Amino acid sequence: MFLKHLINPKPSTLIFFIGFCILFACLPILQFDIESVFMNMKINSWIILPLSIALPFFISMGLNNMIYEKNIIRKENLLISFIFILTSCSFTNTLHAWMGAFLLLFLFNYLLDSYQKELPFSQFYNASFLLAILTFIFPNLIYLIFIIVIAGINYSNLNFRIIITIILGFITPYLFYFIFSYISNIAFVIPQFFDFSKIKLSTFNYWHLSKKIWVAIVIIILLFSFIEIFNWLYKKSIKSRRTFMTIIWFLIVSSIIALHSSWQYFYFTLIPVSIIMGNYFVYTKNRKIANILFLLLVISSLYYKYMIALNV
Repeated sequence: MFLKHLINPKPSTLIFFIGFCILFACLPILQFDIESVFMNMKINSWIILPLSIALPFFISMGLNNMIYEKNIIRKENLLISFIFILTSCSFTNTLHAWMGAFLLLFLFNYLLDSYQKELPFSQFYNASFLLAILTFIFPNLIYLIFIIVIAGINYSNLNFRIIITIILGFITPYLFYFIFSYISNIAFVIPQFFDFSKIKLSTFNYWHLSKKIWVAIVIIILLFSFIEIFNWLYKKSIKSRRTFMTIIWFLIVSSIIALHSSWQYFYFTLIPVSIIMGNYFVYTKNRKIANILFLLLVISSLYYKYMIALNV
């Protein structure tokens, strides 16, 4: 019922999605003051508000189009975009995370472009270059270097020269930073890598009901999504199979990083989560259960997004 409108969508569906993104971002300020919801020490709240609409929208659409154009999910859809927005409901005022995810999307695109390339040096160089830039803002993302290596292994193009290319791409931004620091006579400060502080799961008892319901529904859908992937993975194309293995490792590594870092790191897990869930909603044969789960995700996300202004 709901999902069929998001698979092979009409132009009106895209217009509806744009309106939904605006409503979803503005939901907390229907009752609460904009300054309290989008409070920022350096940027005006009225600037953060349009960014909270535009950046997640472009990230979600970029991810959706990338997966379709690369034939990872062959059916045209808007499901990945919708899922990305819905699962990002707990991120209301995270400008750095939005910008980081935007760069991470380009990084992931370079990895997909390396498939069946005889000499994918530029793809791996650009991916590691972007990762190095990301580590200036989120130092613990340095562990995503494993995803670049795993993508090389899955696509059967990892060799000694590619490894050197990855290393060169990663050190290039730091080399520019060092030269700039030397010329400008300012201190050369390396980000604090591996600065971990494990998130305490004991706080679960203090979660608001809306958060507990939302997390439970997301976990249930992920379980169904993984069952769908492993049941149908052998029927997918070679590229899809190898890419989904990279996506699963992407989710594993990014989740481990997030669990041992600040909560903003969870925003980067939404990229693999959205793809995995989108694959389930597009291909599952049990449309009734899929529609029910999607409806529950929409309702719980709207409820949690509304309550997020109360710091729940």
